Amino acid sequence: MYDLLNDMAKRPLPFSRYTTKELWTRPHLSQQMLNFHLNQETDLASRRFEVIDKVVNWIDSQLSLSGKKLCDLGCGPGLYTERFAAINANVTGVDFSKTSIEYAVAMAKQSIQYIQADYLLDDLPAGFDVITLIYTDLCVLSPAQRQNLLNRMRKMLKPGGYIVIDVAATASLASKSEVTLIEDKLMGGFWSAGEYVGIQKSYLYPEENLSLDRYLIIEPSESWQIFNWFQHFTPQSIELELTQAGFEIAEMAGDLTGKGLQPYDELIGVIAKARP
Repeated sequence: MYDLLNDMAKRPLPFSRYTTKELWTRPHLSQQMLNFHLNQETDLASRRFEVIDKVVNWIDSQLSLSGKKLCDLGCGPGLYTERFAAINANVTGVDFSKTSIEYAVAMAKQSIQYIQADYLLDDLPAGFDVITLIYTDLCVLSPAQRQNLLNRMRKMLKPGGYIVIDVAATASLASKSEVTLIEDKLMGGFWSAGEYVGIQKSYLYPEENLSLDRYLIIEPSESWQIFNWFQHFTPQSIELELTQAGFEIAEMAGDLTGKGLQPYDELIGVIAKARP
């Protein structure tokens, strides 16, 4: 236990450990994340439905989705895919959460292809006109993972196809702070259905525009950790990463509802076109 707590007390190197998949695939956690996706009183896992409607409407206004072949990466329980399909896009949803995919399939009102897969590793279809990666999914990945994913997305597109992403802006980093918490059933039982003690340590890496929420969950039978890295971007830094992956900016906004981008905005919404 000393070694575990001693390690917990040390500041990790940026992106030195990656546990995102655990958050979405451990049975209790995946159900918790699904519940948060569907909860209309919080934006912790997904946006409220009225905002999702505005996002879909803005993307449609820019790219005319009817008849287009669209892939929604990290589709979760299908909140966006259903809406894309309702405006006559030909939709594929991809997510590695079995719980979310099963929910999406069970609730589908449109003709949508769902694939349970890891979009960083697994083979995926190609020939898409549009690929969406919504709700700051790119921000939890390391620089190498981001370039890998962007390169994979470009290869999945038809020539001249588009990606639609949103990322956290550096303005949102200012609202975060370094904290240490130790609580019985940290976050009200979120991490486990049984008894546990949770430790949270939050770190800031200002030079990298990076934050980390690190959780140690100590149950009677096991102990395990979650590392939630979160990259923050300037308009220039996200454009540079997209350019390096073979894209050019078509639209940049304050979020994916299309509002004008301001220096204080906490999100950046981007539509980018694959270069030939």
